[in-house]
Amino acid sequence: MKRIEPVRKRSKDILEDLLDGHAEADREGPETARRYLERVIASNHSLPNAVKFFTYDLLAEACARVGDDARLREAVELALAYIPQAQEDADRAFAKYLPEIRCFERGIAAAVDDGEYTKAVELCDRAVALGLGEVYARKRASIDRWA
Repeated sequence: MKRIEPVRKRSKDILEDLLDGHAEADREGPETARRYLERVIASNHSLPNAVKFFTYDLLAEACARVGDDARLREAVELALAYIPQAQEDADRAFAKYLPEIRCFERGIAAAVDDGEYTKAVELCDRAVALGLGEVYARKRASIDRWA
């Protein structure tokens, strides 16, 4: 008997499912969105790295909205780590998503709250390098004044 190969979704399709599922869950509130994203992470042992960026970026926002500072910081670090894969493997989706990216804003705020001004400045610089605009250059200048 010939073995039937499992149907494998393309990264693009997995990302589309993730974003659609998150949007639906988020309509019910940030806690529901967070639970959805945590289930995605727990149940997908072979989630493509590009999709992991989007998952952790959305999770950072959900954690910020529910006040889970520890998980927020973890999600920010993981989202930042997967940016290169998202840029390479999901370049169009990444470019489209860029204006909505959350990990920089949330990461900068967390670093400032923790008194880690050097880390906050580095995040501002990375955001500017990605082309996220003058707002991050102004944030950097503001942080430089505090430090």
